[in-house]
Amino acid sequence: TYPRYLTLQIMSLIQPKSAFVSKESVQKEVKATLSQKATLSCEVADAKTEVKWYKDGKVLTSSKTVHVESKGKSRQLVIDSVERKDAGEYMCEAGTEKLAFKIHVAVGRNT
Repeated sequence: TYPRYLTLQIMSLIQPKSAFVSKESVQKEVKATLSQKATLSCEVADAKTEVKWYKDGKVLTSSKTVHVESKGKSRQLVIDSVERKDAGEYMCEAGTEKLAFKIHVAVGRNT
């Protein structure tokens, strides 16, 4: 058998792979205009990775105006027609990792 300290050293070298890639380049603050389309996007490391989207801590499910798209490694939350209630904090979760987003809703061109 191997000495105990050797086993611990080997285990500490194993780094879990991040679920998300290009986290730094993700647009985390999105300005949306009423009745326009808004999209939150992130990229996962593995095309098979499933994500969950949350708004203000609650899991989002697809509806007439909100849906999730998965193309290759891209994961998107699409709001087809933004309403005031869509403003808030969003989260994309893959496994134990999370990416935070914020949508600001503008009423008109000058807001």
